[in-house]
This record gives sequence, structure tokens and C-alpha cells, in this order.
Amino acid sequence: MQDVGMQTAQTAVVADELALVRAGITAVLQDHGVEVVAQTRSGRELLRLAASLGPDVVVVGAPADLAIEEVVRRVVRLRPPPSTVALVPVDHGHVLRYLLALGASAVVPRTSDVDELGTAVDAACKGVQYVAASLHGALVGRLRLPPLDERSVELLSAREREVLILLAEGGSNREIANDLSVTLATVKSHLVRIYAKLGAKNRNEALGRAVALGVLR
Repeated sequence: MQDVGMQTAQTAVVADELALVRAGITAVLQDHGVEVVAQTRSGRELLRLAASLGPDVVVVGAPADLAIEEVVRRVVRLRPPPSTVALVPVDHGHVLRYLLALGASAVVPRTSDVDELGTAVDAACKGVQYVAASLHGALVGRLRLPPLDERSVELLSAREREVLILLAEGGSNREIANDLSVTLATVKSHLVRIYAKLGAKNRNEALGRAVALGVLR
């Protein structure tokens, strides 16, 4: 019988195109009590490994074959979804907002030092969302949208909120229509209203505005 006081170590899968970066990430994870069960340079392989191994944490840097946002979009659809730590270039503010909207657990620069990455890993393991302080400026400063009173968010209907959540999960208009059992035209109408209420011109700006206002976490 397993000792009640013993805790099973959390597991992780790591993806980055550079072996040296993967080795560094692996060392940090191990120092924080997380066992790396697999690592790969491929985003597609990461998705296969995550689906088959069921890790607690996935760390995504710069996969050789897929954009980081596409990898995260697919990872969060796994059931149950692992916590996701994303390592991004510091000048990719639009990607940062999208990753948070998708549900990334932690986002830090790919150039993070050992301590910062360790903090992000600890937060992800505890289920706490974390954004490195050095990225806060990108999260807010890159939002070039008209001023919006937070009370305006209350104007979103329940259905519009459902559409926004599915949008954040990366669903296409047709996928959203299928999930909600409505027509494609109805989804487009909802999106037009959402964009207008959030002061956005497209889905990326809508997601960025929703994250900035705390509508999506």
C-alpha cells in the first residue's frame, strides 16, 4: 500500500527546436520536483506525447514545425488539459494576449533566467496563472483600442459570452456554430456585436480586449 504521506511527482513534456534550450528547461523542471517524461523539437510530436502520456505540465518554447499559439490551442483541448507554460519572444505582445485567452497557465520570455522559469513552473503546477513582469508592458501597451468602460462588458449577453469563450479556445466560426447548434450566420452576427461592444476590429483584438478587462482569464 502506498504511504499516505507520499506524493506522486508531477510530470512534464517539453518542446523546443533547440536541444540546449530543452536541456535547460528540463533541468529547471527537475529542480522544482517535476519529472520530464519526454522532450521533443516538434510541436506535433508534443501533442502526440501529451495525449498519450497525460503529463501534468507542458512547456512549449519554439517548436520547429508549429507556431507556439497553435500548439497551445491544441493542448488546452486535451481532456484533461495539462497546465501549459509558454515561452515567447518579448516583442510578441499580440501572441501573449492570445495565449492567455486560450488558457495558458504561465507565459514567460524564452530568454527567462532560471529563477523566473522556476516561478512560472511553480505557479502552473499550483493552477495559478502567471505572466512574467517583463511582459506586462507588452500585455497592456500594445493594445491600441478605443477606451472602454468596464461596465460595458455587462452588455454582453450570455450567448455572446459563450461565443467569446469558444473563440478564445481557437474555434472557427463553423466550429462555434456546431458547438452551439446555431447557424453560421448567427455566429457571425454574434461576433459583429461582440466586436462592437469590446471596441475591436477582429477576433485577435476582441480576445486581447477581453483579456485586458478580465473577461477572459
